[in-house]
Amino acid sequence: MMRRRAALAALLLGACAEIREKPRLPAFGDASADPVRTAIAALPIAFAEQGRSLAGQPAATALAAARLEYVVAALQRDPRYSAVPQGVVRDMLLARNELRTALDMAPDLAPPAAVAALTAAARALEVGDTAAAAGALTAPGFRPGGAGSVARLADLGPVPQASLAAGELQGAVEMLDASNGWLKPSRDEAPGLGVVPFGLGGYPSASF
Repeated sequence: MMRRRAALAALLLGACAEIREKPRLPAFGDASADPVRTAIAALPIAFAEQGRSLAGQPAATALAAARLEYVVAALQRDPRYSAVPQGVVRDMLLARNELRTALDMAPDLAPPAAVAALTAAARALEVGDTAAAAGALTAPGFRPGGAGSVARLADLGPVPQASLAAGELQGAVEMLDASNGWLKPSRDEAPGLGVVPFGLGGYPSASF
């Protein structure tokens, strides 16, 4: 009986620890960081000068694309970011469309699937495993998929909208921080806009 109670107590302690642990994407920062904030801060650096530094850098491009997808999803779904002005959210959506076009990704690819595939590809490319990266970028979400999509990551080309929107978002976040504007969601000024869901039930911004 004592052994059973001890085993049950250990199980409950483990479950509680798992619940308390903040879900995160390890490539986006350490466990103490808000992964959305980490990604927002990284985007202006990655896409500076229309993404010039990403040329010939497929791993960095995959990570930057994953971060952009992740942030756009959070802006639409996570109520913590509902104070971000709707114009900034629209510009980020345009940036995502631009990047998907540049990488020849399907426009209707679900954001969680895009983030998962791009993150896996980035991690594989960081260690030189191009085969694993190709395996992560499968059709029809990525076209042509496989090695062809890895090649697209190495040849992104200019992405002016991503460069503009990333800086705009970072500026908006800094302004909201400075003015404590998070307590007054600006989207309330435009009834009906609010936080736009993807139609994916139970889709949290920081758990995929």
